Amino acid sequence: MSELSCQVKAPAEFSDEELKDFTAFVLAGGEVMAQGLQGRVENAYALAFLRSGRGLIGVAGLKRPSNRHRAEVSQGSGVPIPEAEFELEMGWIFVLPSARGGKSLPLCTQLLLAAGVRSVFATTRAGNPAMHRTLAKLGFARVGQSWPSREGDDELLLFVRGIQRATDVP
Repeated sequence: MSELSCQVKAPAEFSDEELKDFTAFVLAGGEVMAQGLQGRVENAYALAFLRSGRGLIGVAGLKRPSNRHRAEVSQGSGVPIPEAEFELEMGWIFVLPSARGGKSLPLCTQLLLAAGVRSVFATTRAGNPAMHRTLAKLGFARVGQSWPSREGDDELLLFVRGIQRATDVP
């Protein structure tokens, strides 16, 4: 197997071609709305590209969530996630199915290094226990209730890192 490398930079530091590749990977995951995605990617805090050798096998991002998205997550989970407490959201995590198996951890670890001391939240499908394990290894705690996804048939869960709440799920 080729050596893994992870590159994390601000969106403006990547080429247009790399940004198109990032967006294509995110859309391949089938869990986000395509409309406006390119603009959201360009507005992100940081993007991560995971490569095996020279081939791209995974992506993830530190998003600057809109107030509308924050309100939807807060309403769905029953947990407030104000910008003053949670500036960033980790998401758009996608690893090629043929490359899966422990790859989300190095990808997300590098993103969190870019976040520094900022508190971060993430949402994930309830039916994705591998991502739940990755988030737990990175110090995230599940909070609130599950809620229906607008993209697909699964329920969503909220995880937070940096500020622990009384509503944390054990």
